[in-house]
Amino acid sequence: MARPETPTRRAPGSRPEPFEVLAPVRADLAGGTLDLWPLYCLHRGSMTVNAALRSGVRIRVTPGGTTPGCIVHAAPGAVPVVLTPAEAECHLAAAVGFHFVPEGGFSVEVLDQPPVGSGLGASSAFAVALARACLVLKGRRLGFAKLLATLKDLEARVLGVPTGIQDYIAALNGGVVAIHLEPGGERIERLAVDPAWIEQRLLVLFSGVTHASGMVNWEVYRARLDGDARSARALDAVAAAAAACRRALLAGDQYAVGRAVAAEWEARRTLAPSVTNPRLDAILSAGVEAGALAGKACGAGGGGSVLFWTPSELRPAVASAALGAAPSGGCEISGGLASRGAAVRSRRATMSRPRV
Repeated sequence: MARPETPTRRAPGSRPEPFEVLAPVRADLAGGTLDLWPLYCLHRGSMTVNAALRSGVRIRVTPGGTTPGCIVHAAPGAVPVVLTPAEAECHLAAAVGFHFVPEGGFSVEVLDQPPVGSGLGASSAFAVALARACLVLKGRRLGFAKLLATLKDLEARVLGVPTGIQDYIAALNGGVVAIHLEPGGERIERLAVDPAWIEQRLLVLFSGVTHASGMVNWEVYRARLDGDARSARALDAVAAAAAACRRALLAGDQYAVGRAVAAEWEARRTLAPSVTNPRLDAILSAGVEAGALAGKACGAGGGGSVLFWTPSELRPAVASAALGAAPSGGCEISGGLASRGAAVRSRRATMSRPRV
């Protein structure tokens, strides 16, 4: 376990030094939703395969200078808000900030983030970035498993629905991973695959169609726990597709990866009516018709971002066709994979969490 990150020492009377934290978001190739407890307990061999993206959530934290006992939160394009502990039940910045720094006394500004409703786990990446910043402020150390469990529970409290773990693992750990969802806890396998090989074939686009991932997942969650047979069969198929995706990535077989991603989406779209819609179907169809081997919605579906798995030489044509079918606001998410998780940056040092 890494040593705790501690604030830079400063001379008496000097102003506290702001610092930045960048946490990557993720694109899930297969197996999303299974990371919700207890769904994976009901489907033997469940796993989620995802890739951390170089695009992410970047925040700047400034110690002191705020209303005593409060946290000032500034989102892009919004008026800064002053948060008190009373907002910890309904505001993620308050929930995370006051959990780790009960006395408050700092400000957090979101400098960069994916489009709102992107379906890439941005809210979880924000929670990870803020938690890492809070630990720096307090000079504390917290193990990976404890931090993961704490953030999952805090976000569930704010959202009022169950939350999974894949978003936090990407933000904390980075890389291309298979998350084996097993009784007693997850097992994270960093896949031995060339990141450049994936980058040449993976295309992630914001569809321009916003969604509420928690609500979509809740429909699936409720149906499965109510004993719906169709949901059970579909989640079995999602689990099988995720296992096939892992094998194909390790074998470097781009066509087998495409078949696995396509199979995952065919199963996922039957989980709930809100998983897809005509606008999302049109974008995915346009990309596949332009040569992509497969396409699917990221995360819970219903909107947000989509990914395509495509031969590298067809990637530009697939992007052009899919964006041509997207509503205004559709755009490509910055390419590239992140090999590491959340990193703390200051003028004097750059610190990052070691790999699991």
